[in-house]
Amino acid sequence: MPFDIKSTLEKVESYLRADGQIPATTIGEPKSIAPGARIVGAVYMNRVTVTKLALGGETEELHVVTIRLYRDMLAEPIKTLEVDMAVAVQRIVSDLAGDFDLGASIRNVDVAGINGTPFSTDWGHVDVGNKTYRSADITLPLIVDGSATAAP
Repeated sequence: MPFDIKSTLEKVESYLRADGQIPATTIGEPKSIAPGARIVGAVYMNRVTVTKLALGGETEELHVVTIRLYRDMLAEPIKTLEVDMAVAVQRIVSDLAGDFDLGASIRNVDVAGINGTPFSTDWGHVDVGNKTYRSADITLPLIVDGSATAAP
């Protein structure tokens, strides 16, 4: 039962790049971050599960993707660092929780977590390449139709 995880990751990455706010976005965690980049994004898969299985073998799935935003912890002024991160998170969350369509077989964002994982953001700090960054992890639960087919 192969899942189309690649398509889900590519759609989320494409959205972040096309938005223009986070043009430095990659699939997977970066090993280093280029100096001078204001906010950098990474997209990676957290979990995939089947939530419904039809008689014909078609599936409905939950693809839980993490969008991690990074900003240099030493950026000054500190207020601007927090505000920039908050504005970026707010814009992404607002777009994705609304009527935004990621396309392909992604039906919608499971905002309330009906399938177990709610749309949320966790803030913290991470080290990348011996440097500390302010981070925001956006947990993005996506309802996906028919990316896998089970044998009846």
